[in-house]
Amino acid sequence: MKPRFKRLGAFCVLATALAAALPTAPEPERNAPLIMENADRFEGYRSRGEYVLSGKVRFRHGELRLETERAVWQKDRNIVLCESGMRLTRNGALLTAERGTYDKNLGQATAQGKVFMRDSSGEVTATGQGIVYMRFRHLATLTGDPEVRRFYPKKDSAKAAAAVPEKPAAVPVKASASPVTAAAVPVKPSAMPIKPVAKSASADSGAADTLSIKGDVMTYNDSARMAVADGHVRIDRDKMHITCRKAEYHEAADSLFLIGDPQVIVDDNQVKGDIMRLGMHGEEIKSLLVKGKAQAHSLEPATDSSVARQSDVKGDSLFLAFKEKAIDSVQVFKNANGAYFDVDKPDYVNKMSGDYMVLRFAGKQVASANVLGGAAGAAKSTYYHFERKSLKGKNDAEGDTIDFAFKNGRVDEVLVKGTAKGTYFGEKQKAQGAVAGSPDSTAAPGARPTGVPARDSLRTVPRLPANAPVHAPINPAPSGGEMPGNGAPRKAE
Repeated sequence: MKPRFKRLGAFCVLATALAAALPTAPEPERNAPLIMENADRFEGYRSRGEYVLSGKVRFRHGELRLETERAVWQKDRNIVLCESGMRLTRNGALLTAERGTYDKNLGQATAQGKVFMRDSSGEVTATGQGIVYMRFRHLATLTGDPEVRRFYPKKDSAKAAAAVPEKPAAVPVKASASPVTAAAVPVKPSAMPIKPVAKSASADSGAADTLSIKGDVMTYNDSARMAVADGHVRIDRDKMHITCRKAEYHEAADSLFLIGDPQVIVDDNQVKGDIMRLGMHGEEIKSLLVKGKAQAHSLEPATDSSVARQSDVKGDSLFLAFKEKAIDSVQVFKNANGAYFDVDKPDYVNKMSGDYMVLRFAGKQVASANVLGGAAGAAKSTYYHFERKSLKGKNDAEGDTIDFAFKNGRVDEVLVKGTAKGTYFGEKQKAQGAVAGSPDSTAAPGARPTGVPARDSLRTVPRLPANAPVHAPINPAPSGGEMPGNGAPRKAE
């Protein structure tokens, strides 16, 4: 009954990629002169003060290096137009494109055509058809089917794989004889040399764990420490797939917001809602808040000791807390509804509903649950009792609160509190024409239910000792179901 949401970290890679490739210019570098270091040929001088250069053209601005095969240098305006290939490097990071412009006074670099970026570590790359980076405003915008990819070398590898191959510019630009140590689109400066990284999936399928982020437009605001992917956003890593209209990563809060019909799928597990907020800790997910038409669907595969089970949870909002990359608890706020059943018994759906619900997990299975009623009505539950795959009866219960204890994914004990009442539809003789074990054979009209009058508490234990543990109910979160500060489930009072 437990969704297995693994590998949901590293959404901050969008920020890492654009910030890494286009580093913020330090104050001394802003005032540094733009120097033309080399050109094989001087083709001419235009009346507007433009120099036409070709053949291994190389400029330097502080630690920034600019190379091209043909350039128009507007010397008085400190502008270089790259007409035949463009290569920008700084501190090990790289930007290449078919053409582009560098404006030293504005601190702006633009590039068009087969844009390729790589950070100084070699672990993050970005591609697109155009980029505009305003160094002084700390803003980068990547367009034209942009994609950011992060490569994670295998942890069990004794040696790092070959480095990600550099994508050449449209027209080959021979590297300078002097060492190139810079980047065009910001990467955080690093004193360490370029690290060898695993090959990309395209170069060696399955060689590396790869995260891919796509969208219509990607931007990074270095001042606000915020990265945004807008329009047809898709995030993929291993068996995880996320889609939405817009994704925003806020570095200060270490949170990723998914807006516009967000959907998260991992294997056969799925979460949907109007808006999602993922609380991060570096690249590890700590919590997930889903608001508006929140839904979670999970399919637990069969094991040697258990059958396959399907579970569904719905409510106005959901809050999932994670521990060691696995779900620790799920809280459902307002109009909470839960359903679960064995896949081979789809006619016997166990249900619970109330104003608030919390499920706690141990390993890969639900360990306990609490349902609280509210202004909308009492907490309610329905569950089917099987013994050795044989249906023995159905329990209906309601009250102010209902507490569940589970064992091996099945209900062990139910404790109903506050104006508690329940009905047990026990096994009866098979009617003529009825199929044993079908819903009609136990809960059909004419069955003899055992009713329990309303009272303060009611305990039902299907073949378990009376002292089986039952957890106390958990108080619901404040109105709106805001995320607890530490991302942990609320504790019993």
